[in-house]
Amino acid sequence: MRAAIWVLVILFLALLSGCSKTPVPEPENSLPEAAAMSGWTPLGNVQTFDHQTLFNYIDGSSDYFFTYGFEKVATRQYQNTAGLGLVAEIWRLTNTADAYGLFSGHAGAVAVSIGHANEALLESGSRIYFWQNRFYVVLTATTSLSDNDLEDVALLISNALPIGGSRPALVGWLPSAQLIPGSEKFFHEELAIQDQLWLGGENLLGMGQDTNAVYGLYQAGSNQMQLLLVQFPDSKRAATGLQGLKGGGLDGLVVSDTNGSMLGAVFGNPTTEEATKLLSKALGK
Repeated sequence: MRAAIWVLVILFLALLSGCSKTPVPEPENSLPEAAAMSGWTPLGNVQTFDHQTLFNYIDGSSDYFFTYGFEKVATRQYQNTAGLGLVAEIWRLTNTADAYGLFSGHAGAVAVSIGHANEALLESGSRIYFWQNRFYVVLTATTSLSDNDLEDVALLISNALPIGGSRPALVGWLPSAQLIPGSEKFFHEELAIQDQLWLGGENLLGMGQDTNAVYGLYQAGSNQMQLLLVQFPDSKRAATGLQGLKGGGLDGLVVSDTNGSMLGAVFGNPTTEEATKLLSKALGK
């Protein structure tokens, strides 16, 4: 009898725990309506796309977003009283690290402060990016807009999204000296880094959803260095990845090594001494 009572208590507590979880908001619910937007009018209805329909929105690029645990995107067009327009997109990912990952890698944009956003970047007159919790937000001007207009709409979206999230710990492994701001890129699979660093297109390192990786671009005088760090589940996978990397005949590979489950490599045109120094610092050797 007593055992049966304890079973009922455990089931009741489990039910309470399940009910207390905060539901993840749908991204379309954070796109502002006309009543909340002074001087702006939504054009048409909100469009949403999930894993099965994303190709209808960005045919040819869907796989890139899938590498970041894509769940859903909501998008809508807006127009202001001057007839100028923008497109808002809210991407929901499976976790905060992947939201940062989609945000990362926008070298050249200017950091700005937007509401509760963890980080935000502005391309003056044309685009704002920010990430917050599990969401990655992009506002794109269809015609040149003032930065204030972009920031005002971004603030409305930020205020409607849940707060939280921090950079993945692996990003902190990138040495800060000589790192070009905004060049940091967090990812899992080779596909996501192809615009920054070509790794052969054949997954020589054996990367996948169970690997975390980060890239950074460094300036050493007139030379540039590209640092790649890959965190594998174990040291055996890292050693196999290093073997594949060294045997791949990749252009620009200067030095590479492992430290436990971490693989590191430096590409570009630095001296061997510069590259070795950077890699040793990154790997803690």
